[in-house]
Amino acid sequence: MGGCGETMANRGLKIIVLFLVTSAVILAFIPPEEQLGSWIRLIILHGILSLVGLIAIYAAGVLGIVHLVTKQRSVGLWSREIGLSAIVLWFIGTALSFVSMRVAWGGMLWNEPHMIAAVTMALLGAGKEYLVRSSGGKLRSFALANLTFAAAMLVIRQVIVTVMHPVNPIGTSDSLAIRLLPLLFLIITMAAMVELTRWRLQQSAKQCGS
Repeated sequence: MGGCGETMANRGLKIIVLFLVTSAVILAFIPPEEQLGSWIRLIILHGILSLVGLIAIYAAGVLGIVHLVTKQRSVGLWSREIGLSAIVLWFIGTALSFVSMRVAWGGMLWNEPHMIAAVTMALLGAGKEYLVRSSGGKLRSFALANLTFAAAMLVIRQVIVTVMHPVNPIGTSDSLAIRLLPLLFLIITMAAMVELTRWRLQQSAKQCGS
């Protein structure tokens, strides 16, 4: 039994190490940009982590709907874990945006609409996780909270006004490498998130069964 536990723990560590190494290689191959130089890699890292966090928020919301309708426990567990991963990624992406803002714009613009929205949703996401977990952490509660949070994110993104934040800085780049390598990074990040979520669920099931 102890050997099985070590194998499971090693698998989680391997996923993290493989993701970090692969990410570092991809980012290293992204060429410097004319205006931002090598800082473009940090901005891409911020953008991809934020995007994966956003996708995860919506995924957790959709899984929440499915769980509320079907009452399937496995779907509720995935909604709970994906919802947590989404908030972690969103927090990291938001933190990186502070540095990206200084690099790209020369300072912190706290009244920039996208910054206000990112920080607000990060705080609301953390509050969501705390409230649900401190009140018993039932799957139905997680599902409903994730659905509500995803709906709020969707509404905010529909009404937010773009002032300085670029709409699609990667996709509009003249560099083929800057357009394609972040796409590969996006796919790898999403795959790593899914695999880590699967691993956490397996760990949780093993603890409940022991």
